[in-house]
Amino acid sequence: MKKTRKAKKPNKAKKPKKYQAFSTAMTNDSYLKSLRQKYADVPADERRMAAQWEYDEEAASDMFKMFLAIVGDEPWKRDNRPAGFLSLAIDPLHAPSLLTVGSLDYQHGFVDEAMELFLTLTTLPEDEEDLDKIIDKAGDFLLDEEDFENALELYLAAERAYPEVAVYPCGAGYCYYELGNTDEMVRKARRAAQLEPDNYIRLNDLGFALLEAGLLDESEMWLRKAVKLAPPEYELARGNLEALAERRRALCQSHV
Repeated sequence: MKKTRKAKKPNKAKKPKKYQAFSTAMTNDSYLKSLRQKYADVPADERRMAAQWEYDEEAASDMFKMFLAIVGDEPWKRDNRPAGFLSLAIDPLHAPSLLTVGSLDYQHGFVDEAMELFLTLTTLPEDEEDLDKIIDKAGDFLLDEEDFENALELYLAAERAYPEVAVYPCGAGYCYYELGNTDEMVRKARRAAQLEPDNYIRLNDLGFALLEAGLLDESEMWLRKAVKLAPPEYELARGNLEALAERRRALCQSHV
């Protein structure tokens, strides 16, 4: 007599792990905690090198796996931990990882945790490689999310920490524009233009801010200077001059 066999249960697809904010993962993930402890007493330069190596290796590995998936050699499977978690566990002040992980935290709804990581960028030494670009990327990320209040907080913190860098008052000025604060927009645009007086982008921004504030004569002065300094393909300053001319025509008609 043949033995009866139980039918096999169909394989159930594993549910993807629920995303945890990095700060929570550092508490719950023993491997991340061990990395933090391992590198805690390592000299800062060596710790940063280790974090950068991990960060670059992860990016290269993901690109290679994507290529294999495209050509059909093997399915693309990401590492279990989100991008940047390992490198940030190694070095909690690694700027590219702070940007990457902060963006992920934000996208998954952990806004406070993300802002803590973004604001950590403003505590780093001014000579940190590409720091101004990384902070500005974090600001652009928040602007893309239309989170103007948090973007403003980041740019203002950066401006306080690094007062001679024009990109921060420029970013803050744009936030004030979106939030409807024209006076502060003009003030920040003036500061950015003061820091980079020969930068046609800063001069155009100042001209635009003054146009929004109704200060047409001064706006025209800066916009014309921006046009003079700008390469031929830069059209924003000329466009703003045209808008200024339209504003003046509208004012004249209103007084007829």
